Amino acid sequence: MERLVTLYNIASPSGKEKPMLRYLKAELKRMGISCRQDRQGNLYAVKGRAKTYPCVVAHVDEVHRHRTGTYGAHVVADAMVIGYDHRHKRVTGIGADDKNGIWICLKCLEDFKVMKCVFFVQEENGCIGSRGADMAFFSDCRFVLQCDRWGNSDFITRIHGTELCTRDFVGCADLPKYGYKPAEGATTDVYVLKRRGLPVSCANISCGYYEPHTDREYTILEDLYKCYRLVRHIIVAHKTVSVHSPEPERCPFPGYYEAFGISGYSEEEYQRMVRWFKNGCSRKPLKKDFI
Repeated sequence: MERLVTLYNIASPSGKEKPMLRYLKAELKRMGISCRQDRQGNLYAVKGRAKTYPCVVAHVDEVHRHRTGTYGAHVVADAMVIGYDHRHKRVTGIGADDKNGIWICLKCLEDFKVMKCVFFVQEENGCIGSRGADMAFFSDCRFVLQCDRWGNSDFITRIHGTELCTRDFVGCADLPKYGYKPAEGATTDVYVLKRRGLPVSCANISCGYYEPHTDREYTILEDLYKCYRLVRHIIVAHKTVSVHSPEPERCPFPGYYEAFGISGYSEEEYQRMVRWFKNGCSRKPLKKDFI
């Protein structure tokens, strides 16, 4: 719990993730886990030595940009976490998208003897980090999981028409037992990795945050723990490489800031963008196309 609140209290807007990266490097050093950073700023961590590795990834940036010295994350009744700006006396976003995913990565690195993790920069700004990531890092991975989905029940197996994993991989996950179901989702790093040729199954998983990209964002702790239980199960159950061939590249789907700017978008505008993409596009859609 303490680590989770610490993550929420570190401001890391897209392009300004250095405080979060410093914290992660310190945590990895404390755990005795080797890591390296690429030119994009992405952080790669490896624990143990093995022929193949389970891999979990997260992004370190957040949408929220405006914070004062009186901001803080608060646990309510041991059940949920909210952000509160004491100076302006209002709730505010906590960056649970995707600090919940970071928390799960760190838990995996603590709990398993063999593990790979990547912490991507600027996901909210068009998945810039994963677009420039070192794909060779994933050459010995069994699968790649990302916990970057709102809610508590979606196991994203398809994004913008692109299949992310095999049916066998989904079956091995035993989703009903953990309260999950296959679903289609929005752009995040595993989608970009798959479009770039990731040859193994991947998925994006609901991890207990709600109303992301708004000042009303909050986390339900039980739903976060539920996500981690599913991730643990997949790591334990999947000891072999889940081979899955990517589909041919096409026009990439833009990120939050890239398409709409800091002002954001309405749900209606976003759905128009998704329909534009599914119907085929010759260029990246822009906000002006949908308003």
